[in-house]
Amino acid sequence: MWHDYTNALIAAFGLSGLAFGIGQLAVMLGERMIEKRHGTTGVRDAMVRRAKMEALFEARRNDRVTELREAAAAVEEAVRDRAVLERRLKSAQQSGESLVRLIGEEVKGTPCYIAMVANKYVGTADFQQSQHALIDSSWAQPQTIEVWAKSMAEARAEIERRYPPAFGYVVTRMQDVGAPAAPAIAKAG
Repeated sequence: MWHDYTNALIAAFGLSGLAFGIGQLAVMLGERMIEKRHGTTGVRDAMVRRAKMEALFEARRNDRVTELREAAAAVEEAVRDRAVLERRLKSAQQSGESLVRLIGEEVKGTPCYIAMVANKYVGTADFQQSQHALIDSSWAQPQTIEVWAKSMAEARAEIERRYPPAFGYVVTRMQDVGAPAAPAIAKAG
């Protein structure tokens, strides 16, 4: 008797599994027929591809947001640095101490020349209405430049290399620092 019940139970499980498989097959075939009839073939593949693309776009967006934050921080730091430098420049200009620009290196035995250089384009009537785009307004007045060179001609060449006359820079005065103020005249006896 147990044997008959066991066989019936196994047969019932087998038939229910077979019915489940047939049902799944019918559902799958029905879905395919509906997809073909309504023109939605490959929708599942497209959805899978689009889901992958969405994930990649989201990762790319996060990378760009991170880069943008870093760039914004760098810009903010540059703005702060510029403000500090502008304050330092303004205080240096107001302190009464003159700014001296140096050209060359101080080497023992090499004479130092002091030159006064101005820019003829800054401060002229053409540019007084607005600031010059590339040259600071302080160049309207002669600026002090110390040049370390072997000769006055070489010193002038170095100044003109650094501050080209083509851009409006003009050497207004130049003197040797070590030169005596007035040569002594010896009386003949």
